[in-house]
Amino acid sequence: MNETIVAVSTSFVPSAIGLIRLSGPDALEISSKLLTKNNSPLTKEFILENIRKSLYCDFEFENEKLDQIVFVFFKSPASYTGEDLGEFSFHGNPILLKKALDIFFKSGARPALEGEFTKRAFLNQKLDLSKAEAIGRLISARSNLELELAKKNVYGEISRLSSRLRSDLISLKAECEAEIDFSTEDLTYESLEERKNRMLKVISLCETTLESSNRADASLEEISIVIFGEPNSGKSSLLNLLLGKERAIVSEIAGTTRDYLKENLNLNGVPVSLVDTAGIRETEDKIEKLGIERSFEEFKKAKFKLFVIDTSIQIDFENFFEKHKENLNKSILVANKIDKKENSWDNAKKKFVEQNILVHEISCIKKTGINDLVKILNDKFNTETSKEDFILLEERNKFNLRKILESVKTSLELFLQNAPAEIYIKEIDSALYFIGMINGRVDQEEILGRIFSKFCVGK
Repeated sequence: MNETIVAVSTSFVPSAIGLIRLSGPDALEISSKLLTKNNSPLTKEFILENIRKSLYCDFEFENEKLDQIVFVFFKSPASYTGEDLGEFSFHGNPILLKKALDIFFKSGARPALEGEFTKRAFLNQKLDLSKAEAIGRLISARSNLELELAKKNVYGEISRLSSRLRSDLISLKAECEAEIDFSTEDLTYESLEERKNRMLKVISLCETTLESSNRADASLEEISIVIFGEPNSGKSSLLNLLLGKERAIVSEIAGTTRDYLKENLNLNGVPVSLVDTAGIRETEDKIEKLGIERSFEEFKKAKFKLFVIDTSIQIDFENFFEKHKENLNKSILVANKIDKKENSWDNAKKKFVEQNILVHEISCIKKTGINDLVKILNDKFNTETSKEDFILLEERNKFNLRKILESVKTSLELFLQNAPAEIYIKEIDSALYFIGMINGRVDQEEILGRIFSKFCVGK
């Protein structure tokens, strides 16, 4: 890490501010050469006297002023990377930022690689590996839930978990080793039942964490919402309104949609796959029939279902319910064309409600009820996904946690078979190794410290 790196830390799009970061051993030297105030250079001494202070100054190269900026200098090790680090807030014009980068390159810095600032932070022990991974998730999160789970990890959720596991296992190993090495000393050791319970406690924590992670992963999967119903009920119009664009062809001719259409969108912070299906009806058209079969398949596997009904036509509730009751189950019945509803609708609505079917009225033509429908969907998303006990594990840490679980289970099996402690301790060592792979290595001195803490001060 002897090279000084530089990169734009904000998006390369026109904006009010464009931030450039400069990190490495020459950050102070380069900064002092490029910054002036009142036509006088910002000396290294002046910058060091104003660490972490916002300095309004000019960015200048070869006597040409490029921009008026705000500069903040962070002295090693008290910076994000643990190195000398300068942050330059330019006006956010991409052309200007590219010119500034070119000046930094000419002044001795090199372009930073992807993630290199955070990599240096990890190598300089400013954050552990799990926190570094969490920062990547925080930046790329596609939903509110993923953002919240990533934030928990940035603030040490995985670190606390691994520390707890490590503490439990080091204490267990220290107890076992002390009993082996100092069996002649007048010391009190835990019972075999207590030792067994310690192992079971670690096993339970690993299993609970993996289960929570699996549920979190399931909740982070893209949610599928299928729009279903008979022809001309307004399914394609609803799709277009939710998407905010004319994606599906809307026509009064029945059977316009012959196959399902799938579009992705972000619905108030939730990634959604929205599916418009072919109108459900009896038909002799082979192509339309195939489209209807596919629509049924999409409908069955969807997490959320919108069954659209046309309220502008006569509704025979008994026939309609008998025909569609299986598909109405767990669906939101979206009553479209409510602006020109037929007289039979109010009576049919009461009967749907009596069958515990959630009914929501909209008008695609008048664009009414759409925002409320989105709110209903978001409430359902939040009900199913806002679990405080969720934990987000990257694949690397899932692997490590499974290995920890496997090792402790093997250690318990050997223990219950009355194997010598020297044998089952090796499995505890294996578990400690994989805990070390999550955030950091286990220090042998820590184990020795636990062992000798059992001795009196004068021993």
